[in-house]
Amino acid sequence: KIAYESHILSDRQSVKHINKYTMKLSGLALIAAVAAGNYGANAFAFTGSNQPSTFGVYTCEESFTALNARPKKGKKVLGNVPASAGGFKKDITESEVRSLFSFWNNALATGDSKIVAKRYADQAILLPTVSNVPRTDFGSIKDYFDSFLLKKPQGEILEGEIRIGDGWCQDAGIYEFTMGVDGSKVKGRYTYVYVYENNQWKIAHHHSSIMPERIAIATAITEDEVRGLFSLWNDALATEDSSKVADRYAKAGVLLPTVSDIPRTDYDSIKDYFDSFLLKKPQGEILESNVIVGTNWCQDAGIYEFTMGATGDKVKGRYSFIYMLEDGQWKIAHHHSSVMPEAQLAA
Repeated sequence: KIAYESHILSDRQSVKHINKYTMKLSGLALIAAVAAGNYGANAFAFTGSNQPSTFGVYTCEESFTALNARPKKGKKVLGNVPASAGGFKKDITESEVRSLFSFWNNALATGDSKIVAKRYADQAILLPTVSNVPRTDFGSIKDYFDSFLLKKPQGEILEGEIRIGDGWCQDAGIYEFTMGVDGSKVKGRYTYVYVYENNQWKIAHHHSSIMPERIAIATAITEDEVRGLFSLWNDALATEDSSKVADRYAKAGVLLPTVSDIPRTDYDSIKDYFDSFLLKKPQGEILESNVIVGTNWCQDAGIYEFTMGATGDKVKGRYSFIYMLEDGQWKIAHHHSSVMPEAQLAA
């Protein structure tokens, strides 16, 4: 009986000791979890989903992830990545990886390039969409966003694939940006590699590129074919239909006419000019031509002469046509016509 009671007492003391030890560990875990957030008190902020509603606020689940992703004792760390496998636990979910994009996107929304640059790791690499220069430190990353943020971009992931490793995770796919300054939309391909650094998931590698299938492939055109484009425009004049002439211009075409001070920058204003010009029944002929051919654009510049069918008058002028390939057709992107200046000066 004495031995039995001693055994019971020993068990109770063991349980009491274990409870004290567990409470100490729970207290330490709570302190560590609070430290894991950007702003201590926000570490346990509930947002109702894994998607953070504001930049810098972590959900309870994210703080728990941060706690469990801390490096284990005795593991050598090179930069932000463990030198040996198993240096970190894989305590981050796919939805949490995807939410890291929201942190970066919310940083864009601030319009502050410093806040965006702070989303990148100390030794991060950024290969931007519209710059040839790799950005490999805080200063150069900030420099890129100084200009990019002027467009007021906001991104959305359209499709992506996530991979999770020890102390790192990857999100790669296709995103689309809406530029707040003009409402334009731009798709691109992305790769984010995140590492755990200073109690936060940071971007270690960010590669962004344009959609390659939309890159213009050169459409061959000869110099004689470039000069032939003038004939298409001249034939449109012969119809005396201003809408057919205006159709020869690109959607964003610019016309600087011979006898009007007003630049014509859209279909209606171009048509308006030819409404009056066609009353003279003009027909043109190129006297001198200089052609340059580029990738999906070409230029013809020189001197032409118009015979006005209504009066028989002849008028010389200087011209520049710049053509671009639009919707499979060569269209006039820029047309500048001016009188011969020496005759004007002499007068």
